[in-house]
Amino acid sequence: MVARLSSVLSFTFFTCLRSIMLQVVVLTIVLGCSGCGVHSNNLNATGARYFKRGDSNAAIQKFEEAVAANPDDADSYYNLAAAYHHLATTTGDPAYAAQAEGYYNQCLDHYEDHPECYRGLAVLLAQQDRQDQAFRLLEGWKQRSPQLVEPNIALAQLHGEVGNDKASEEHLLDAIAKDTTHPQARAALGQLHESRGDHQQALANYHMALQRNTAQPQLHAKVASLKGGTTGSPLLTPAPLTKVVNAPSNNLRY
Repeated sequence: MVARLSSVLSFTFFTCLRSIMLQVVVLTIVLGCSGCGVHSNNLNATGARYFKRGDSNAAIQKFEEAVAANPDDADSYYNLAAAYHHLATTTGDPAYAAQAEGYYNQCLDHYEDHPECYRGLAVLLAQQDRQDQAFRLLEGWKQRSPQLVEPNIALAQLHGEVGNDKASEEHLLDAIAKDTTHPQARAALGQLHESRGDHQQALANYHMALQRNTAQPQLHAKVASLKGGTTGSPLLTPAPLTKVVNAPSNNLRY
C-alpha cells in the first residue's frame, strides 16, 4: 500500500462564499506495485506521516527518495507537488509554487488521469489568477477521458468558484449521467440546490450520496440540519485565498 496525500479541490456552491480551499493533510491509501515500488511506497508512507505532523521538509525528503527509488510512480510526484503547494500557500513563496507546478505536471506525465493531481494543479493555477489555464487544463482532461466522472466534478467546482452556477449544474448533471449515485457529484448537486433554497432536492441528492458512501459525517449533519428546519453549516468551509506569483505554464496541458 502507498500513502498519497490528498489535495482536495474544494469549492462551496454558496453564492456568498466564493473562496478556494486547499487541503493537503488528509491521507488516502491506494494499491501499490511490487518490486522497487514496495520501497517507494514505504518511503511515501513515512513522508505522509511526517507531513501529517507538520514537518514538510522531512516529508519532502522522503518523497524525493521515493521518486529516486521508483521514478515511474506518479503518486510520489504528486506527494511532492502537494507538499510544495502547501508551503507555497502558507509562505507565499513563488519558488515553492513553481516547484509544485513542475511536480504536478510530472505526476500527470506518468499518470494522465490522476484526479488529485488535476485538482491540485487547478487550485494552484486559480490561486495565481490563472483561471483560464485552470479551465483549459480540466477541459482537456474531460476531452481526453470522456468516460470519467472526475473531470466533470472538477469543472463544476471551478465554475462554481467563479460564480457560474448554471455551468456548474450542467457539469454535475453530466457526471450523474455517467454514474447515477456518485457520492461527490450527488453531494455537490445537493449543495447547489440547498444554496437556491430547494431543500427537498438537496435532501434527495444528499440521501443518494449517503446510500453510496455512508462514511460522510458532515453530510449526515447537513441532512439532520435540513430535516430540523435549519440551514446548518456548508459542507466545506472556505479558507482565504493566498496569492502567489505566476509560475511557468505547461503549454501542452494549459
